[in-house]
Amino acid sequence: MSRRLAIAVAVAIVVMLIALVPPLWVRTTGTDVALPLEPVDPLSVFRGNYVDLRYDVDAPPAFPVEFGETVYVTFDAASRPAAVIDVSESVPSLDTGEVCVRARFEESDRLGFPELEQYFVTADEGRLLERELDNMVGIVRATDSCRALLVAIEPE
Repeated sequence: MSRRLAIAVAVAIVVMLIALVPPLWVRTTGTDVALPLEPVDPLSVFRGNYVDLRYDVDAPPAFPVEFGETVYVTFDAASRPAAVIDVSESVPSLDTGEVCVRARFEESDRLGFPELEQYFVTADEGRLLERELDNMVGIVRATDSCRALLVAIEPE
């Protein structure tokens, strides 16, 4: 193997590891919280069996926020579905039993969670979700730095 090929392979491996480490870190070190889901059309024509999700979280910030601005939502992880404790402009310091998730401020005082809005399901799961999504919660795993990952969709 030539030296150039070895360097190219090493760079490719490093790039793949850089892409894989953040979600694995969230999955292994995060805390679970159940967020309420809103009913949506669960199948995407172009991507297959991806569920496009919206979360039923209304928590207008107590400070001025522009459309698309990032905010940090603190939830009580013990309640199911989780209750909003606070919305802040920066990563909050968390007490025991609290979880923080990054959100984006959307229209009409709504919060969107771009990291959590798509979920891959099998065709059978997609049909089930289509009928039952209004009674489901998204199980979100989040770290202390507010990085989050949707790990499951379960009945409320």
